[in-house]
Amino acid sequence: MLADGFLGRPSTFGADLNLLIQLTLGVLLFVGFLLVRRSKYALHGACQSVALVGVIVMTAIWMLPAYHNNYGPVIFKLGNRVNMAAAAHVVAGSVALLVGIYVVLVAGTPLIPQRFRFTNYKAWMRTLITVWWLALLLGVLTYWFATS
Repeated sequence: MLADGFLGRPSTFGADLNLLIQLTLGVLLFVGFLLVRRSKYALHGACQSVALVGVIVMTAIWMLPAYHNNYGPVIFKLGNRVNMAAAAHVVAGSVALLVGIYVVLVAGTPLIPQRFRFTNYKAWMRTLITVWWLALLLGVLTYWFATS
């Protein structure tokens, strides 16, 4: 994973692979958005759940170690554009992941107690896809800044 990248930037293979996987998962989220607009709720749920699991896996095996090794606690010292983009990506990505897990648990399982469940799915889903795409764009920006 630490071999030379393949996208023509001075990055690692793992960073390039993660970027492509995250973009693919972003497209999958958009496909899920289109499916729900066509009342294909089961397929929508499958798309969104696969995307969520994919992001959790990539975050655990690539992003957390990479951010820890490259930035550590200094990520929030906003002295340069790389740290600013990375810090914004960490915040937006964390919010998207946590809200995504909550939405999947509410929509697809009985694990969340009734008093903590929401009923306005449309508002939650639209907010989540907006935050998720913001996190994705900030991740691309972080990759671009870190490799320039």
